[in-house]
Amino acid sequence: MSGTDITKVNMTTRELMREATRAAKDKPCLYYVQTGCRDTFGEFETKVNRISNLLVNRYGVKQGDKVCTMAENIPELLYTIMAITNIGAVWVPINTMLIGESLRYIIDASDASYVCVSAKFHDVLSQAIVDSANRVTSLPLEKFSEMARDEKTEFESLAKPDDLSMIIFTSGTTGFPKGVMHTHNTFIRTGVRGLEELGTDENHRIHVYLPFFHGWAYLILLGALYYKCLVVMEDRFHPETYWETIEKYGITQDHWTGTVPLNLMKLPKCDFEQKVRLRIVGTFGAMYAIMKERWPNLSFQSLYGQTEHPFMTEVPQDQIYPGSDGLPKPPDEIMIVGNNGEILPEGETGEIVCRCRCGVVMKGYYKNPEASASSLKVGKGRTDLHTGDLGKLDPKGHLHFVGRKKDALRVRGEMVSVEHIEHLLNGHPKIAESAIVGYIAPEKAELKEEEIVAHLVVRKGEALAPEEFHAWSEKNLARFMRPRYIVIREKLPKTATERIQRFKVREEGISGAVKLY
Repeated sequence: MSGTDITKVNMTTRELMREATRAAKDKPCLYYVQTGCRDTFGEFETKVNRISNLLVNRYGVKQGDKVCTMAENIPELLYTIMAITNIGAVWVPINTMLIGESLRYIIDASDASYVCVSAKFHDVLSQAIVDSANRVTSLPLEKFSEMARDEKTEFESLAKPDDLSMIIFTSGTTGFPKGVMHTHNTFIRTGVRGLEELGTDENHRIHVYLPFFHGWAYLILLGALYYKCLVVMEDRFHPETYWETIEKYGITQDHWTGTVPLNLMKLPKCDFEQKVRLRIVGTFGAMYAIMKERWPNLSFQSLYGQTEHPFMTEVPQDQIYPGSDGLPKPPDEIMIVGNNGEILPEGETGEIVCRCRCGVVMKGYYKNPEASASSLKVGKGRTDLHTGDLGKLDPKGHLHFVGRKKDALRVRGEMVSVEHIEHLLNGHPKIAESAIVGYIAPEKAELKEEEIVAHLVVRKGEALAPEEFHAWSEKNLARFMRPRYIVIREKLPKTATERIQRFKVREEGISGAVKLY
């Protein structure tokens, strides 16, 4: 494609939605598979504007307020997200798998005043905010459309393109989760850039099952509004009916996480999947060959990105080869940097640094100037993002992701902070200290997916049975944070300065471990 100059894209989410309605008012915008709910662009905007007025008039939400959402994929979630940024407030998505302290942390760390929550998560939220440092108002997200029925259908926003529009928390890679700050412009531009590579236009129909508490689904929504195409949304991924949904709704484009092809390959082959033409983007790497063999008519693209800067690289369509994570997306540049800041030559491993010249990189970490200064280096006409990931460049200029410089694990598609899990485990009344390491089972080697192994030192005079610990973890840890294996030990290997030597623990693998589930 010739390429859109995304530096010329300069708008708020309100302006993005208004332009989509102006150009395609009666065209389908959103289908929700589970209930059959359908909106045109005009209907979608009307619902968003009414909820914007509801939040302002009834609840007093104002420009700059931090407003969380905690809900499954339902149309009301999308209306609410757009209403929050419409107002000029700051959207803070909450991972619906979080519970207890981890959930409360996001609310407190973002200085949220409101949480728009669906009935499904109301009780979990209520329990978490009892001890919140903030004065938080819980709002019934599922009822907004009905409650806003008599509100005005127009809303005049005070937001500006470079205003903060969202704080999306990382899973934490060097400690507790950090709040990544994005403006209206940074995320809209990224949505435009991401969908452009798939040849997106007004005729496309995009399947979205990814949860909106991750940035990827939101980017798809913003990109779809820009290109004025249809979003077909599901509450979650349903492998057993996947191909039926693709056929029924005439879907032309999808976005796969690494586990999607594995789940689809477990199903018997059907005639439709062999002949359908579908454009797909995701992170595939070593799986590409077997994917192409199973689905010869699907077009695949792979990418590398982070919450701080999604879509840093992309592999040109159907040019994926083992290990490649693609080429930098112009006008950006990917550099590999050594420990002293020197740029390393081709083939050498170092930290991945993205030199961003298109204004899509985050604006920093919320209330964390030290982390912001460490990750972002601003120069004339560009910002260098130090990713904390390790990689190298091959002779073709393709990036190869090697591993993480930071202490983090990838578990069931989520990035998990080792330090954060240890903090939660150390809050158990019988645990004196803990060390978390990852273990990659042979069958998950291609996906680089890890299982959590917890090495626990029990307090003197206490005993902790595996069953007791597992029951506690189910009540206190998000599902993707729960250790699959535990090792009860007398002590942990440490340095002379009493720092845990995780590398020594990691070398033990799952030797002596008890599998919990």
